[in-house]
Amino acid sequence: MKTKILATALVAAGAGFARKRHFEKVDAVAPSLRHPLLYMPVSGLTKISSLLPAPQRNWMPVAPAAAGVRVQEVTPDYLGHTAPTGFLNIPEHITGDGAVLWIHGGGHVIATAGANQAYPSKLAQELGVPVFSPEYRNAGEAPFPADLEDVYTALHWFQENAEHYGINPAKIAVSGSSAGGGLAAAVVNKAFDEGHPVNFQALIYPMLDDRAVLRKDDEGRGNFVWTRTDNEYAWRTYLNREPGGPGIHEYAAPARRENLAGLPATWIGVGELDLFYEEDLAYAQRLKEAGVNVQTHVEPGMYHGADVLVPRATSTQSFNASLLKALRDFFVEPSE
Repeated sequence: MKTKILATALVAAGAGFARKRHFEKVDAVAPSLRHPLLYMPVSGLTKISSLLPAPQRNWMPVAPAAAGVRVQEVTPDYLGHTAPTGFLNIPEHITGDGAVLWIHGGGHVIATAGANQAYPSKLAQELGVPVFSPEYRNAGEAPFPADLEDVYTALHWFQENAEHYGINPAKIAVSGSSAGGGLAAAVVNKAFDEGHPVNFQALIYPMLDDRAVLRKDDEGRGNFVWTRTDNEYAWRTYLNREPGGPGIHEYAAPARRENLAGLPATWIGVGELDLFYEEDLAYAQRLKEAGVNVQTHVEPGMYHGADVLVPRATSTQSFNASLLKALRDFFVEPSE
């Protein structure tokens, strides 16, 4: 009996210590970004994707669009490949001939373009340009390169049909967040390789490097929303093999691309506490060394997805303002 009581006490003490350590981690978060969910030490959220019926787009509801934005459903087709139906957000008040191809995140394993419609429609409203949010197959339905094929088809369709919507094809920016940011980088690289490049990419805390799973120390990052456990599971599911080893294609993990010369002007934003902080800044530095015009925005005390969890926070506003300015500056630049 005494042994059982002692064991119970030790377990309780250990749990209490772990909780205390977790609460201390919250202290590093910018005050405006602290959310009640941060006090719940939850890890492995992406594993829920294995419990969801695929394809998720068949049952996840489509989020309503922002006010003053008309949504047109589009099923892109290119060279015999038909991508899933995506959403073209067209604002009532058009302010220029630019546009954005925006790619949703979800670790390659969860979420849909429809469920994420709030963001691209709001982006269209704020920028005054059309924003196309393509749908793509997630890894639960088909691993890499299925999603790249879908998004590449969407980009090519958008470029080919741009003038129909009053868009200058040279003014299409490609953007995305998290895994969508990694996909954005990949599709930009592929478009460059295939001879129909884009001229600007905006990567929001992009998921770029499967080799990050090999790091021994994350230096206090990745404690909230997107953890090392999430990252390992997502990469393994997406690649359909163990991440970090040789032979991973550069379109799956854009940080593996050796030659970055000739890629378009780039904005990369990431939080100081984001698990992707190191790989994002490393990619930005390599782009600069390759002669690419790069802007970086590091938001102090920001964790992965904080802008979604706390959208009205001052830190979120600072982060979004940097992104919007970079896109607006691109739209007003003279096209080649």
